[in-house]
Amino acid sequence: MNNTELNNQTNIWGIFKKYGLEGLIVFVGFVPILITFGILFIFLTQTWAFFNVVSLVDFFTQREWTPDFTDPQYGIIVLLSGTILVTVIALVVAIPLGILAAIYLSEYASTNVRRVLKIGLESLGGIPGVVYGYFALLFFTPLLKSWFFPDLGTFNALSAGLCVGILITPIISSLTEDALANVSDDLRNSGYALGLTKFEIVSKILLPLSFPTILSSLTLATSVALGETMIVTIASGQRPSLTFNPLDQIETITSFIIRVSLGTVQFDSILFKTIFTLGFILFVVTFSLNSLSYWLQNRAEKRLFSINQSVVGDQKVTRNDAIIEDLAPIVSKYQRPSPLPKPAVDLMADIPPVRLWLNRLFGLLTLMAGVFGVVFIAVFLWDLGQMGLSRINWTFLSSFASRRAEESGILSALVGSLWLFILSLIMVIPLGVGSAVYLQEYGKNTKLDRFLKVSIANLAAIPSILYGLLGLELFVRLLRPITGGTTILSGALVLTVMILPTLIIASRTAIKSSGKKLRASGYALGMTKEQVLMRLILPSALPGILTGVLLAQARALAETAALIGVGAAASVRFLPPLSWEGLQSSYTTLPVQIFNWLKTPTEEVQQLAAAATIILVVILIIINLFSVLIREFFSRNQD
Repeated sequence: MNNTELNNQTNIWGIFKKYGLEGLIVFVGFVPILITFGILFIFLTQTWAFFNVVSLVDFFTQREWTPDFTDPQYGIIVLLSGTILVTVIALVVAIPLGILAAIYLSEYASTNVRRVLKIGLESLGGIPGVVYGYFALLFFTPLLKSWFFPDLGTFNALSAGLCVGILITPIISSLTEDALANVSDDLRNSGYALGLTKFEIVSKILLPLSFPTILSSLTLATSVALGETMIVTIASGQRPSLTFNPLDQIETITSFIIRVSLGTVQFDSILFKTIFTLGFILFVVTFSLNSLSYWLQNRAEKRLFSINQSVVGDQKVTRNDAIIEDLAPIVSKYQRPSPLPKPAVDLMADIPPVRLWLNRLFGLLTLMAGVFGVVFIAVFLWDLGQMGLSRINWTFLSSFASRRAEESGILSALVGSLWLFILSLIMVIPLGVGSAVYLQEYGKNTKLDRFLKVSIANLAAIPSILYGLLGLELFVRLLRPITGGTTILSGALVLTVMILPTLIIASRTAIKSSGKKLRASGYALGMTKEQVLMRLILPSALPGILTGVLLAQARALAETAALIGVGAAASVRFLPPLSWEGLQSSYTTLPVQIFNWLKTPTEEVQQLAAAATIILVVILIIINLFSVLIREFFSRNQD
């Protein structure tokens, strides 16, 4: 082979690597759009078939919900009342708690205190829904019954709503804190210079400027509360009733879907189409709320950037003047009567006592909200320990589930969770990282790419039970010859689809933060785009990508609703072999095992649920701890 032939082959291989790699990245990048259209197609098809049988008028006007009776009634208003009731209770809890906690973390807490309290607060969002359901059923309901409502039943909307509220509090607090932190300190200092207290600065300056982001966080939190599944399924009961009494037992849209999924539903039956119609309604509502939240966040970022720039830039002087002009009525109300030689001291000294007491009371309220996360975690772990710590032993870890509580264990659930963890890990990493690379390195500001970004943001926030329905139709029914139906492979595929948006967002953020200078340095040395990507960008972004992988896998490990949707078994008394037959085996997981034990009212079985919950929480803590250690390790090395 002469030099010319060798050079030609080298060029062909180089061209193939360049365009082959780029084509693969572009294909992987658009997988989220395929998922979005897949969800829409499947849900629209089943919904259309449903309304060919059921009258649209009856669906929205009937006051009974009995689709599984011999004389079925399809009054969606019954399920809507339960869903709205739980969501309203959750928002009543989460809005003041989240906003006050964000104010404390942003405006009052020192750096070290903020770090600890923020971890405690954000941990609330990482607790699995099935664990919150356990807490609502076995802690909140007995507590409310003993202290406030003696006639409260075992299942009620109030306990479920309280726990859903705690679950969504981190969404509100995190976005609000970020919005407050983005406001320029010059505006705060202007307020202090004008004699305002911290409470007045927060209420008159910071919160109005952050309002679009706060509204965005409320929209996103509402979407999550509407789609929450396991808490309401476990704690609020499964009795459809048209009521707005929080002490009553109710049924929500998601808990009805779970109830049907737990039984044997025949494909193409009207009951099968019913759960997809409810899923489609839930998808439309949450998709709309998530899109609104995404739009509000972008608008708020541009607005805050504009205002902050105006404070320091020439053009901003005009904007700053406008802000100060807007504050004129406030200033005139609280303005000191005469100028002082030492404003920083004298301004506070002349503030009326009523305003000072109001300021102190506000600070106390924010402190209570700020420490809520740590206090709740402490109470939660204490209650778990009291209930289930004594049941954890070698027999519990190495035995299959049994009708005899003293012989029952979690071996098959642990192995099933491990199977799903490994399989979803293998599938999600190339898809998630590839899509993130496309968006950050190859994507253009076209309408299609903007739609892709919105699709990813929405897929990350839609209820997990919708992924379960998608998997039921796609992986269990249509791809049964490959997956084997309700098998480990179907479970792993649906988890991969579910956690994919989370990994894309985390990986894209990591790649974006690797810096323009690194890219410019690579190009200055004559490297190609692929060389810069493979040798500089991805190694630099590796810590952030690994953190995203661990967080996504933690979500997969804690998932219950989606796996029930694709037929995870209540109990399995064998271990799947490491083979293709093993991939097509029945399975159960730790959260599914906990859920099934919680359905049994005996104290011994519920102790088993508490013990399994402790194991699950410890595993999730270890995974999250690893993600923190990886981030800290690479961060120090980079420094």
